[in-house]
Amino acid sequence: MKTSCLLLLCLCLTGTAFGQKKSVTKLYFYCDPSTELSTVANSGNPIRISRCTLVETTLDSLGLKIFKNRTIYIPLQPGRTYYFRRIISSYATVNAPAILSACSEEDFWLNGYFSGMGTYRHYFLDKDSGLKLLAEEK
Repeated sequence: MKTSCLLLLCLCLTGTAFGQKKSVTKLYFYCDPSTELSTVANSGNPIRISRCTLVETTLDSLGLKIFKNRTIYIPLQPGRTYYFRRIISSYATVNAPAILSACSEEDFWLNGYFSGMGTYRHYFLDKDSGLKLLAEEK
């Protein structure tokens, strides 16, 4: 009886240890007009952000290349969903300053709905496999 219980316990622990997958973090970006986002994990292949872009990642932080010598890291909690929107302060000039800010889920989807979502892109970003475009809908 002890042997069978011990064997069953070993099988359960082995299944738990090998069956765990990394938790995926979701990042939604909204930007009008479209822009590109370069990260440390995909420096040669920037993420094209249009009206609605979803980036799923298993990384624990997202390193954004802001300037040539400057990288900003956003710490990520596994399994959490983040929402960001880029706001243009004035459409009068070509080089109008923009602000990237975190927002709530409701704010993200309502602003996207009323301004028209347009192109939707879905990416997966992983340290080993890099950046993959999973879906693009217009």
